[in-house]
Amino acid sequence: MSYQSQTYAIASRQEDLERHLLEASVVDREQLAVAKRWQERQEGPLLMVLLQLSFIDLQQFSGLLDWSGQGRMDTSY
Repeated sequence: MSYQSQTYAIASRQEDLERHLLEASVVDREQLAVAKRWQERQEGPLLMVLLQLSFIDLQQFSGLLDWSGQGRMDTSY
């Protein structure tokens, strides 16, 4: 996989995650915006930033990891 297509796949997964977080009311738009700013500074995964900022708890984190893992498996076919 080329760097460009890999970058696109990561961005696409994050967009799916952001949409899910908002639609499921896990976070609101303001919290998501704050987390994305932190993510840019720390260059880390959005879920970790949300956890560090206490916008999600460990149970939500675990559920979201399961959700994101399912999404990755579904797109690999």
